[in-house]
Amino acid sequence: MPELLLRGLMLLAEIVLEILIGYVLYVTGWLALGLLTLSHYPNLPLRVTDPMGPRSSWVAAFGFFCLVGLPLTWLTVTYS
Repeated sequence: MPELLLRGLMLLAEIVLEILIGYVLYVTGWLALGLLTLSHYPNLPLRVTDPMGPRSSWVAAFGFFCLVGLPLTWLTVTYS
């Protein structure tokens, strides 16, 4: 019984993290692309049903680059 409860909690945590991370990355990418292109791209709404879908995953990938890639690049250049 405890194994089943633990497995259920792990599944719930995985779903919640996937949704949160997906939406955070999508919104970050959407805002950054909107600022860089003066609101010409992306031609997708801010709220989508699936932020990791085939049409919106590139926006989430750009959000990942903005949240992770740019700070790591800055740290590497600054402290190397």
